[in-house]
Amino acid sequence: MNEITFTVYGEPVAKGRPKFFRRGNFVGTYTPKKTADAETDFKTQALSRRPCKPVTGQVDLEVSFFRPIPKSFSKRKRLDALDGRIAPITRPDVDNYVKLICDAMNGIFWVDDAQIVCMRVHKKYSDTPRTEVTMTYEEGGG
Repeated sequence: MNEITFTVYGEPVAKGRPKFFRRGNFVGTYTPKKTADAETDFKTQALSRRPCKPVTGQVDLEVSFFRPIPKSFSKRKRLDALDGRIAPITRPDVDNYVKLICDAMNGIFWVDDAQIVCMRVHKKYSDTPRTEVTMTYEEGGG
């Protein structure tokens, strides 16, 4: 098994739903700017850790999303958040965070995100907002 670990700094962003527009009889979709910018930023920071070519075998993914601690937290609650006794149970959902990074890594770290066979995801608080990714993989297979 091979492993790639990296950190992307900045507040994690969840994948936004596609937006629709109408021009006459034509209806199209587009990705919201915040989502597109976040995907680009994630790719830019992660590119230095990519494999030589996209992985073709199975992939296990462990991702930790570190969100900023709300300013409204008391000192006690803030310490509990930093120690991991309080986790962010508010929106956005972890699956929307994961969708953004899977789409950003598609075709760069792996051929297709269908190769992900195991995923472990955490949502935590920190003074340093970031996303930590550990990708464990086997080459080849099917």
